Amino acid sequence: MPKNFSRLCALATASLCASLLVAPAAQAQEFPTRAVRLVVPFPPGGATDALARQIAEKLSQQWKQPVLVENKPGANTMLGTDVVAKAAADGHTLGIVTGSHVINPLLASKMPYDTLKDLTGVMMLTRFHMALYANPSFPANNPAELIELAKKNPGKIAYGSATTQSYLGMELLNEMAGTKMQYVPYKGSAQALTDVLGGHLQLMIDPVLQSTLDHSKTGKLKVIATLAAQPSALTPGVALMASAVKGFDYSGVFGLVTRAGTPPALVRRIRDDFAGVLKQPDVAARIRDIGQEPIGSTPEEYNAYIQAEMKKWEPVVKSTGAKLD
Repeated sequence: MPKNFSRLCALATASLCASLLVAPAAQAQEFPTRAVRLVVPFPPGGATDALARQIAEKLSQQWKQPVLVENKPGANTMLGTDVVAKAAADGHTLGIVTGSHVINPLLASKMPYDTLKDLTGVMMLTRFHMALYANPSFPANNPAELIELAKKNPGKIAYGSATTQSYLGMELLNEMAGTKMQYVPYKGSAQALTDVLGGHLQLMIDPVLQSTLDHSKTGKLKVIATLAAQPSALTPGVALMASAVKGFDYSGVFGLVTRAGTPPALVRRIRDDFAGVLKQPDVAARIRDIGQEPIGSTPEEYNAYIQAEMKKWEPVVKSTGAKLD
């Protein structure tokens, strides 16, 4: 055995460790090496789909590789997210997710992927605010009047919702306020809005959208409250539900995820590039036009948010018995 054998082994080990550290960084610098898939769990044509395509176009120019938007609607967004969960952990398949990402594991007895083990958060992209809308004839005009009216008339005030998450948001309000407003499920927001405008439905919970707010400007609709802890830029004069129900906070987030196991340096690179696009004036304007606000969080902040939201909604799901299957 050579006298310097131990020294040679130590040098070889140090060289191997150094190469393992450099490899992920080099992978992040070279990314992408082929077309990138951006999976959107909604049909084409909606506001989120249009925003995704605008971002994809910007990134295609920046990355010198195609960024292909793939629409995979269905199963409360699980079909699209499953594509990402089963992709290679190399950053070339990314997915846009919504609040369904954190409540699906609570609602479904069986899922095709494990939300926490098979996926990792890249960033929170945008936040959208939720609001309670009513027909002008509805006797309550603000959060305090609504809660007082609901307490005096348990089970007699009905609200319409087009998503399971919005239903859970209202059930959280019922629990925190000590009220019992009744749920009327709708397949889409358009029909719920029509029924509120026509006086056939008392309340509707839906995102804060300029198109919906236009009805309030003409006196055909009124906004009782927005539901997040902070006001929406589109509704500066509207009261927060938290003004009447202390601590109540419900808003939605669009996030970006990729396959778990993707090198952290690469996840950070993708996050930084997306964040740069969100700041571009035309993209920022588009985000405002559809009633959303840019966030641009870090991966660590988004993963912490996912776990916190799952803990927040778990008791609500249990108390309501809500299920997807």
